[in-house]
Amino acid sequence: MMTLTTFSEKQSDSQAHVYWRVGTKRGGVLDVTLDFEHSDSALIAELYAIQHLLFVELVLGREPGSGNGYRLTVSKGAIKKLALGRSDKKYVYKYSSFLQNRMAGVTIEVSQSKDFLPVLDDVPIVELAVDSRDLSCELQTISTPAMGKVKITKHAVEQYVSRLCSGKPKNPWLSLVKRLQHPKLCRSILTDKVRQHKVRKYGTTDNIEEWRHPDDEFRFLVLKNGDTRTLVTSYPRC
Repeated sequence: MMTLTTFSEKQSDSQAHVYWRVGTKRGGVLDVTLDFEHSDSALIAELYAIQHLLFVELVLGREPGSGNGYRLTVSKGAIKKLALGRSDKKYVYKYSSFLQNRMAGVTIEVSQSKDFLPVLDDVPIVELAVDSRDLSCELQTISTPAMGKVKITKHAVEQYVSRLCSGKPKNPWLSLVKRLQHPKLCRSILTDKVRQHKVRKYGTTDNIEEWRHPDDEFRFLVLKNGDTRTLVTSYPRC
């Protein structure tokens, strides 16, 4: 099982150091700075650091498609409770949504041990600034061969599941991502009904695209902003 170990230490209400390691020889220290203040800054910083290490730095060698086969050893018991939906820290759920969608099924262990973790004076500290807007809207970004970078919200995953005729998949996030990452995904034409609805909602359809697989009637509606697209909704069209 591939394991990422993290340990966070609060420096202030807007800053925390997050120590991390993979195995016994590879690791580092992140100096995480929030653009807001919170008494649980260490918890929030550790959650953000885990996402950064898994999905940006790819410290486990690849981008996880789900939590199966992965283990997170964390320093805050609240992280495990958040993943199980049992934490009373309701205000932190929006920062931990990736544990219930993108990393659903991950094994989480809690440890206060600092064995094999880097020593602060022995390694360079990497500064990491957190944008609260990215955290609060629960966005997750993936790379796709056809559309480039696509941002996905928890709401988009829930909509996808609710509109599947085949029933809820075992891993909703992975099911959606596999469809979005299909290399044969292509643009399709918006129907007049969809176009009129989006004009009323967004004022224009100039930045709205509909994508589909040639052999599948399931459609994905995205908002395009520069080189990045955001999944708005998905639906079957017969």
